[in-house]
Amino acid sequence: GGISMKKILMLLAIPAVLLLAGCQKSASKPEVVTTFEPMYEFTKAIVGNKVDVENIVPANQEVHEFEPSAKQVATMTNAEAIVYNSNDLEKWAKKVNNKGIKIEASKDVDKISGDPHTWISPKQAIIEVNTIASELGEKFPDDKATFEKNAASYVSKLKKLDSEFDTLKDAKQKTFITQHEAFAYLSRDYGLKEIAIAGLDPEVEPSASTLANLKVEMEKAGLKNVYFEGNANSKIAETLAKSVGANLIGINTVEGLSDEQKKNGDNYLTLMQDNLTALKKTIK
Repeated sequence: GGISMKKILMLLAIPAVLLLAGCQKSASKPEVVTTFEPMYEFTKAIVGNKVDVENIVPANQEVHEFEPSAKQVATMTNAEAIVYNSNDLEKWAKKVNNKGIKIEASKDVDKISGDPHTWISPKQAIIEVNTIASELGEKFPDDKATFEKNAASYVSKLKKLDSEFDTLKDAKQKTFITQHEAFAYLSRDYGLKEIAIAGLDPEVEPSASTLANLKVEMEKAGLKNVYFEGNANSKIAETLAKSVGANLIGINTVEGLSDEQKKNGDNYLTLMQDNLTALKKTIK
């Protein structure tokens, strides 16, 4: 009547199962939610594989007009940290009552009143990465050293980009014309002058007065190039090119990555490099 072998094996198996369960519990990574692509990339570069990062705004949606769904709000509510760019941009982010912290990446940026496009300048991106890293380091003290090391390595890439943009400061011709005023921080940081054509929506046919205004600005600045966000092959871009004799050059506000860009391995660094190449066509 002793204990059967089967019973012994069963008893032996119990602690192993418990161990396994305990192990999996502690190995589940904390959840950080980011609002849109640059915040996702900056955060991912910092945390590596220590933390699960989930991004909220889909690539094909304007971050300016985005409103989160109920499901997305639930995801954010459970987040250990929400990383967003600014109170001006993702106005919904600060309303989410999450259990963890909220990080406003641009809080230490010297703001241009009413303009949220801080991330489009490498100089400001450096500030944002350092802010995200230091606040995540406080939230996850065990990983603080790793986060600092990762941030330093990503910042060195941003500094290289920054020094390349710095060469624009020596240009004689520093004015460029854009469709949408998104490049104010970039212009301020690298001594450029942006002329934004008011009301030039890539989806809306430009009015006669907008075109007339654009023509005047181009002649005044002696410029043939107009920088156009999104798909510069659209019908509107063609109208523009024909009626004002402009060369249209694509420029990117780095708000999201299209499927094609993802497939090409594009990211914040490569798209900003493309922007530099594009700007050099005008700024000489």
